[in-house]
Amino acid sequence: MPQQSTHQTTALHKDNATIKQTGAFAKQVVEKMIRENIPATPENFAIYFEKLLDEKPLKQRKMIQKVLEAESVEENVYVAHLENNIKESFRQIKVILENVSAMYAKINKLKVLTHNKIEELSAGSGQIALVAYEEQLEEIIGTLSTQQKTIKEKYTDIAEKIKLFHANTIFDPKYDVYNKNYLLKTIEAEKKNIFHFGYESSLIAFKIKEQTFEGIKSQKDRDLVTKNIATMILKRSRRSDIVAHLGGNVFVIVLKHTSLQQAEKVIESLDNLIANTNYIIDSHQIDIELDYGMTKIVHNKTRDQILSELISQLR
Repeated sequence: MPQQSTHQTTALHKDNATIKQTGAFAKQVVEKMIRENIPATPENFAIYFEKLLDEKPLKQRKMIQKVLEAESVEENVYVAHLENNIKESFRQIKVILENVSAMYAKINKLKVLTHNKIEELSAGSGQIALVAYEEQLEEIIGTLSTQQKTIKEKYTDIAEKIKLFHANTIFDPKYDVYNKNYLLKTIEAEKKNIFHFGYESSLIAFKIKEQTFEGIKSQKDRDLVTKNIATMILKRSRRSDIVAHLGGNVFVIVLKHTSLQQAEKVIESLDNLIANTNYIIDSHQIDIELDYGMTKIVHNKTRDQILSELISQLR
């Protein structure tokens, strides 16, 4: 019993120390934001929290990062999986409806065939029975025709909802990062914030060089290499950074509250990460090489102009 009491007291003391250090650090973050005239919104606080954390000694960084990891439930990963599951459900619904539609098409063929047979037998002794059968069949076919019309209307409605859903998704299911749609919305939002508050934000583009894929014959393996590189960079990035797939082998990172000088340091860090990564496909080591580009987000240019300037730096 005494040993248990001592253990609980020690644990409580450690928790109090962590709370005090984290609170003191949070106060420093708010003070820095006030000095730099940045609105203390939850999103801005999170960004500055990470920026200031990078400047702290390793021991303090690890302590605070453990607190962050403990409260994190990987919400974005959860949303990504949720979106993928919904997309798969939509695909299954589409398949079901296509099969149902095909089934009713065959029933219509049966209707034509039955009418042909009735005409052939109309002069026989079973004419009365066949007429009664025709009336019943017409009733059934009428009901099926109504159902078929309803299915077609619902199918069109679902197709429109799927189209709308795809237009509003934020994740790229192929590479498990944000998609182009979310990237464009983020750039537009940053342009407005920069105009109102005057801070700096930057973009980094990176492209996997073609020689990285030399000797990799399978497209599946090429996609796997690309996904792993994107995942590594995503894990290396701050929580406030947006890593998005622009298209092909090109990805873009949105660095909020980050100057070009700071963005250049991020590129150096990513380059070191890639240089120290060993990747093996079919017992062959792959030499990963990336091209980089960077630019500022400015309010007086369109997002297309900004992205064009950024991508033009890639070879």
